Amino acid sequence: MKIVRITSEEIIEKMRDFCFKKNIEVFLVGGYIRDKILKRKSNDIDFVMEVDALQIAEEFAQIYNLPKPVFYGRFGTAMIEVNKIKLEFATARKESYPSDSRKPYVEKTTIYQDLERRDFTINAIAKSLITKEVIDPFNGREDIKRKIIRTPIDPDKTFYDDPLRILRGIRFATKFKFKIEDKTFEGMKKNRDRIKIVSQERIADEIIKILECSQPSIGFDLLDKLNLLEIILPEIANLKEKRKNHPCKDLFEHTLKTLDNVSKRTRNVYIRLATLLHDIGKPYTLKVENGKVSFHRHEFVGEKISYNVCKRLKISEENARFIGHLIKFHLRPHLLAKENPSDTALRRFIREIGKDMKGLFILAKSDLTSKNELKVKEALKRLENLEERIKEINKKDKLSSFKLKVNGFDIMEILKIPEGKKVGAIKEFLENLVIENKLPNKRRVLREFIKENAEKLLKIEKT
Repeated sequence: MKIVRITSEEIIEKMRDFCFKKNIEVFLVGGYIRDKILKRKSNDIDFVMEVDALQIAEEFAQIYNLPKPVFYGRFGTAMIEVNKIKLEFATARKESYPSDSRKPYVEKTTIYQDLERRDFTINAIAKSLITKEVIDPFNGREDIKRKIIRTPIDPDKTFYDDPLRILRGIRFATKFKFKIEDKTFEGMKKNRDRIKIVSQERIADEIIKILECSQPSIGFDLLDKLNLLEIILPEIANLKEKRKNHPCKDLFEHTLKTLDNVSKRTRNVYIRLATLLHDIGKPYTLKVENGKVSFHRHEFVGEKISYNVCKRLKISEENARFIGHLIKFHLRPHLLAKENPSDTALRRFIREIGKDMKGLFILAKSDLTSKNELKVKEALKRLENLEERIKEINKKDKLSSFKLKVNGFDIMEILKIPEGKKVGAIKEFLENLVIENKLPNKRRVLREFIKENAEKLLKIEKT
């Protein structure tokens, strides 16, 4: 009978029975044990054995009707995913690394040597499925108890061999709020330039995982202290203002505070990334005149730079546009909240922002980082009142999903003009008339209006 639902514990129990019948010694290793000690849920289960893991994975999948394993022959590993639980089957191995690559040469070995090659002591714990004996040669359980990130062997070798482990260590320190042991920290710092041999995909993956943590500022502060920001996120490193001859607050410190604020409000990693990048245009637009600081149009500069960062971080075009949109408009809610705008002005704003309104207000509220609590409280109240007004208007007019009843083809057909900016400008003009209730959004009426006002419409230029 095919298994439809299965838990991690049931999989481990079935693996125990399977190995007992075949008289094979198999170990649970790494993250699953670590998370169990930390009383955290884990959907990643790593099985390590001193026999052929590929064959064991295939037999295990067949017996229990699990999906066919995906094989990674070079590393002697196989992966099965079932009900969002990832099972890895690996032959115990030791590794040696060439100096210009983090892809190791692999050979079979014992469980003890397999644990020795692992990144951190908290991940170098094994438990026999048969005898239930815990093998912990590097005192990983004690380090979990002490909340310490430490390498099993000389950190210089650990990070020289595989510099991605530097980012993994930062991610673990951020996720679990652990301290990186001094010697391990120095090993990271010494080998930081080795990060250049790591693929951009793997670096991007770790940055996103740091952003997903409950207090991501910890990770970016560590990246700064290790001088890694200059290498992997120079746009964020650039926020560390070198000049001190003006009264502006520290942009890096403000960004990290805003990032933590936003992380309390949403788990959406793209809103978090937009927050990390929301002020990256400021260093390029900084002006000091008569002791006053300005960053004129920094939001537009930041939007452009953000697309390059998103491309490097392998963010999809759709999500990159969303991030850029939030950055471009992140000041607008604050300005509108102070102005007490008309409903017509808010209708235009709703039309402009569309479905990104919720994310924009999450960012705007989080961007209040003044040490003056009363000032923050008053600004927050203004934003909440504005958001409520926008919700009421949108509920009545459904503007965030507004669609003009004529399109570009209608405009080109009636006015006998080719495709181009002129068509977009005319369409925008018509949208504003409808939003301001000066024209009904009816196809027949709009087509008639275009015919009757052709001369006037043809003079409109794109702003």
